[in-house]
Amino acid sequence: MKNKKFDICKILFLLSLFITPLLCSFFVVILNNYEKYSSLFKTSIVLSICICLIVLVITFIQLVKDNMIFTKKNMFAKVAVFVFFSVFVFENVSAVHFIYYDENFKEWLISSSSSSIRYQDLAGQIYSKYTLDDYSNDEEEMETDIIDFDVDYNLNLYANKYEQEIMEHEEGQIYKIIKLTGKTSGTGSNYVGYLAVVYDPSHVKLAKSSGAGVDDNAYGETLATIARKNNALVAINAGGFYDPFWNSNGGIPHGDVFIDGKLDTTFRRGDFGGGIVGFNKENKLILKYMSTEEAINAGIRDAVDWGPFLIVNGVNQYKNNQTYWECGRTAIGQRADGVVLLLVVDGLQSHSQGASYKDLADILERYGAVNAASMDGGTSTSMVENGKYVNSPWNGYYPTFRWLPNAWVVVP
Repeated sequence: MKNKKFDICKILFLLSLFITPLLCSFFVVILNNYEKYSSLFKTSIVLSICICLIVLVITFIQLVKDNMIFTKKNMFAKVAVFVFFSVFVFENVSAVHFIYYDENFKEWLISSSSSSIRYQDLAGQIYSKYTLDDYSNDEEEMETDIIDFDVDYNLNLYANKYEQEIMEHEEGQIYKIIKLTGKTSGTGSNYVGYLAVVYDPSHVKLAKSSGAGVDDNAYGETLATIARKNNALVAINAGGFYDPFWNSNGGIPHGDVFIDGKLDTTFRRGDFGGGIVGFNKENKLILKYMSTEEAINAGIRDAVDWGPFLIVNGVNQYKNNQTYWECGRTAIGQRADGVVLLLVVDGLQSHSQGASYKDLADILERYGAVNAASMDGGTSTSMVENGKYVNSPWNGYYPTFRWLPNAWVVVP
C-alpha cells in the first residue's frame, strides 16, 4: 500500500514538475498579449498554475515524509530530480527570454509569420500589437523603375498636417482612428495615444453599465461589455466613479449623469474640477459648471460631471501650466465644425509614460478642438473599436480592464 501511495505521489510530482513551467511560460505569453484571450481562458490558466503548484508542494512534502526519496539510499533519485527540475526551468526561462528579448528572433518570427498563409497569426498570438508595429515591414522602401518628375500641383489644401489628418476621409465615413506618438511636455518621456475622429456628433452617445446606480448593489462593466451591449463602433471610458480605497466595482458614477435628455443618476461630485461635460440636443459639446436644473434647462442630452476643462471656447486652459502629472489619460473634445475628438493616452508603461493635462490640451488644440475636457484616467483609460481594445489599459503593474459606470460610444 505504501509503495502504491509512493508511486502515485511520484507520478503527480513529476507531472506537476513538467506542467507548471509550461503553464507559467504560457502565462507570460498572455501577459504580453492580454487582449487576445478571454477572461475565462486567462482565469483557467491562473487556476491551473495554482493547482499545479499546490500539488507539487504537497507531493514533495509527502515524498520526503515517507522517507523514500532524497535520502542517502536514494541519492541517485535526488540528483536526477534536481537536475531534471533545474534543466527544465532553465530551458523554459531561456525560451521565454529568447522569444521576447532576442531582436533577431523576433524580427524573423514576425516577418515569417506575416508572409505565411498557414501561420499568419502566429506572431500575433505571441507578441503585443506594439511589438508587431515596431517590426512591421509595411514602411520598407521598395525599388521602382517609375521615372520621377516634378508636377506643379497646388496641394496646399489644409492649414497644417493635423488638419489634413482629421479631414482626409471617405465620403460617409463615420469615424477614423489616428495613432499618436510624441514626447511629454514635462519629463520628455514617450507617449502613445489614439485619437478617434467622429465626423457627425449625433453618433456620439453616453452609454452606461447595466448595473450602474447609486445604491450598494450598483456595479460597473468593462468598456468592451458596454460597447458590445450598445453595438458601438468605438467607445472610450467617460466619467469618474466612487472608488473608496481604489477597489470599488465602478458602479456609482460621480456627479450628475444625463442619458438621452434625462437625469439618470446623481451622486456627490468628484474632486477633479470641471463640471458638466456633454452634448446638448443640438449636438454641441457643452462645458459648464451648473446645477441639475440648469443642465436640464440647457437641453443637455448626454453628459457626465467630470473634468478638468482643458480647452474652453478656443482657449487652452493649460497653455502656461507647469503641472506635469503624467499617467494614462482620456479626453473628449469638439472642433468648430462639429467633429468630435475622443482621445486616450497609455500610461506608466515602457512604450508610453502617459500624459499630463497640459499634454492633453496641447494635443487636442493641435487637432482643432475649441472645447475639450478630461475624462477619468489612470486604470480606467481605455478605447475599444469593434469589440477589441485599441490601447493598452494598465494598472501600474499589469494589463487590466477596469469596471466602469459609463462610456462615450460611437453608434452607427
